[in-house]
Amino acid sequence: MDYESFSAICPASKSTAPLIGQVQHTSGDRSARLAFLLPAPVEDHPGLSGLIEFLCIHAGKMGAVNLLAEVPDSDPLLEVMRKNSFSIYGWESIWQLPVRSSENLEKFSEHWQRMTPAEEPTLRSLYQTLVPPLVQTSEVFSGADVPRLVYRNSSGEIVAYVESLSGLRGIYLKPIIHPAIENIEDLLNGLLALFQGLGKPVYLQMRSYQAWITPALEKLGAQTTVHFALLVRHLAIAQYATANHRILTLDNRQPEANASPMVNKISDNNQMQK
Repeated sequence: MDYESFSAICPASKSTAPLIGQVQHTSGDRSARLAFLLPAPVEDHPGLSGLIEFLCIHAGKMGAVNLLAEVPDSDPLLEVMRKNSFSIYGWESIWQLPVRSSENLEKFSEHWQRMTPAEEPTLRSLYQTLVPPLVQTSEVFSGADVPRLVYRNSSGEIVAYVESLSGLRGIYLKPIIHPAIENIEDLLNGLLALFQGLGKPVYLQMRSYQAWITPALEKLGAQTTVHFALLVRHLAIAQYATANHRILTLDNRQPEANASPMVNKISDNNQMQK
């Protein structure tokens, strides 16, 4: 996939330092992400709104129809972002999983198996069932090229999966788990067995719609590290033309419906330095 990032700067003035921001987008993705705003704190910077607007404009030029951001729920920047047309679509907490004896965990590792490409439709269906529609409009299910592990119940049905991201500072797990699962502690122990041996801290993302996992994480000895508000700014809206219904002819041609393309809501009125 083609990955693109764009940085912009609001120049320093006599009374303020320069303000820098960056957006990132992967070709074909519905949403771009606000990577950072520096230096912190930024909420009182007079150029913040203009910089955000400029970054939104460029995110639209990249092909995104949404711009996503994550802000700590206690950060004053949260209200500033909301005043700049961002809305909250969810809440997230990050948990650091404990280090446990590998000997006691080996039996749990078999709970998880690698996903096969043929299982993508099943995982997509599970995502669409468990994730709220408001989240799905901002975070569309990604395709088979994302590495995942799956869990099957006693009937062979896939009822959970997890995506993993590895970086210099740790491993980040993004699970989708059906609340009907009864052995959630075994599944969490299975993730520890598979990932803690890589020598990095292991973190697990828990969204508000999966808060029922909290007691199991606490029993496991996991520690919550940070809470985020998930924000989205919609950069475009769909406008549909009236469908042109045509009378079917003898050659069985079907009625056609025409739709106009997405229309940008943002305008490039403010000039800033890249």
